[in-house]
Amino acid sequence: MPLLQQAAPDKAEFANKRFLIVDDFDGMRKLLRDLLRRCGAHQIDVAGNGNEALTAISRNKYDIVLCDYYLGAGKNGQQILEEARHKSLIGTSTIWVMITAEKTSDMVMGAVEHQPDDYLIKPVTEAMLQMRLSRLAAKKAALGEIEAAVRAKEYLKAITLCEQRMSQEKGGDVGLVKQRCDLLMLVGKFEEARAAYEKQLAIRDAPWAKAGLAKLHFREGKYLKARDLLQQVLDDNRNFLEGYDWLAKTQGCLGDWQDAETLLQRAITLSPNSVQRQQSLGEAAGHNNNLELAEQAYNKALSLGNNSDIKTPQPYLGLAKVYTEKGQKKEALAVLARLAQDVEGDTARLQAKAAEVRVLHKSGDTAEAQKLAQELSAQIQGGAHDMPPAVTLELAEAFMEIGDKEVGSQLLQFVVRNHYEDEALTRRAQDVYGKAGMGDEGAAIIDATRARSVEIMDQGVRLSSQGKIEEGIEVLQEARLLMPNNPRLLLNLAYLHIKQMEKTGWHHAKANEARKLILIARRYAIDDQRCGQLLAKLETLA
Repeated sequence: MPLLQQAAPDKAEFANKRFLIVDDFDGMRKLLRDLLRRCGAHQIDVAGNGNEALTAISRNKYDIVLCDYYLGAGKNGQQILEEARHKSLIGTSTIWVMITAEKTSDMVMGAVEHQPDDYLIKPVTEAMLQMRLSRLAAKKAALGEIEAAVRAKEYLKAITLCEQRMSQEKGGDVGLVKQRCDLLMLVGKFEEARAAYEKQLAIRDAPWAKAGLAKLHFREGKYLKARDLLQQVLDDNRNFLEGYDWLAKTQGCLGDWQDAETLLQRAITLSPNSVQRQQSLGEAAGHNNNLELAEQAYNKALSLGNNSDIKTPQPYLGLAKVYTEKGQKKEALAVLARLAQDVEGDTARLQAKAAEVRVLHKSGDTAEAQKLAQELSAQIQGGAHDMPPAVTLELAEAFMEIGDKEVGSQLLQFVVRNHYEDEALTRRAQDVYGKAGMGDEGAAIIDATRARSVEIMDQGVRLSSQGKIEEGIEVLQEARLLMPNNPRLLLNLAYLHIKQMEKTGWHHAKANEARKLILIARRYAIDDQRCGQLLAKLETLA
C-alpha cells in the first residue's frame, strides 16, 4: 500500500496532459500507448506517418510527442520536428522525445541539431519512460507563459518572463539564459546580448555563447574576429554543427570558399540530413568550380526536401546552374520545371524563367533566350520584383549577354536602388557592367542611382524631423514604388507610422502595416538592428 501511495503523484502529473505517438508500426503504437496509460496518461492520440502527425499537431495542442525516428517511406522524425517548428505548430513548452531502434551517428547528430528534448533507444520500459518524462515535464512546467508571449510576438514580455524565471532558479537554467539571448538578438538589443554571452562564458565555457559573440562580430563586419572565435569553438567542440555552418559562412564572406567547402563537408560527415547545409555545400563547391561535388550536394538537398513542405528555390537554381556549366541543357531545364511546380508562388516561377534565359543562351539557343527575356522584361517592369538581389543580378547579366543592355541596366539600377548601402552587391553590379563593356558608364549610372536614393531618403527624414510626419510618409510611400525592397526605406516608413501613432493613438491598420514593413525589411537585412528595435517599440506602444 505505501508503494501505491508514492506512485500516485507521479501518475497524476500525466493525467491532464495530451500525448501524440508517432510510429509506423501498429504494434509499437499500442505498446507505447499501454506504457503511457500505466504512467497515468489518459489523452493519447496516434499517427502512423509524418503527414498524419503534422495534421494532428496542426489541429491539437500536444504537451508531449513521442516520435519514432525512422518511419518508412515519407518524412522521418527529424523532418517532422523541423517542419512543426518551422510552422510554429509546437513551441518551447511542448516535450518532443525521439525514439529509435538503433543509435546511428546520423540519428544522434540529427537529434542534436534539431534539438528534441530527449531521445530513447528501444526497447522502452515503463520505468525509463516515466523517469524521462517526469524530468522533462518538471523542466518545461513554467515555460508555457514564455511560449505564449513569443507566439504573440511580445518579445519584450518574453524577455522579462525569462528574467523572472532565471531569478527563481538557484542553480541557473542554461536553457533560459540561451532563450533570453536569442530574444535579445531578435529585438536588436545586441549589447545586452553581448553582455549576457560574456557573463555565461565567465561562469563556464559554452559553445553556443561563444558562437553568439561570433555572430555579433559577423553582423558588425568583423569577419576575422568571428572566424577566430568560431575556430576556437570547433577546436573544443568538434560536434557543434552550428559552428561549422557559421564558420563556413564567415569564410565565404572572406572569399575563402575552399575552406568553407571543407568545413561543410566535415559537418555533413557528422549530420548529412540538413537541406540548408547541403545547399550551402553546393554553393561553396560551385564557387570552387567543383561541379561534381556541387551537383551531388544540390541533389541531396532536393532529395531531403522531397518529403518536406519547407521548399525554397535555391537548391533548384543551384543545380540548374551546375548543369548549365556542364553543358547539360536538358537536365537544367528539367530542374527548373520542377522548381516552378514544387515551390509555390509567382516569385519561384519568375526565378525559374530567369534561370532558363541563362540556360538557353549558354546552350546556343539565342533566339529562344531573347524571346523569353522579353517576356520577363514585361513582368519585371510591371512590378514583379520580389526576387533575391543575387538572382536579379544574374538575370541582369543574362540580359547583357544576349545584347539587351537597356533592360539589363534597368535591373542593375533596381538592385542598387534597393541595396545602395550593400557594398558587395554594388561591386557585383559594377562587375556586370564591366563584363558588358560598360565599365565607366556603369560606374556613373551606379553613382547617380545611389545619390538619388539617398536624396529621396533624406527628404523623408527631414520632413519627419520638422514634425511633418504625414508628408514624410507620403514621400516614402511614393519612393517605395522605385525601391520596394530597400530595407532602410521600409524601416523609416515603419518608424514614421509608429511615430504618428505615438501622437494620435493606437491604430490597428497602421500597426499592422508597420509590422509588415519591418518583417519585409528583415527578409533583406536580417542583421539590421533597427528591425528588432522597431518591433520592440511597436510592442511597447501596443
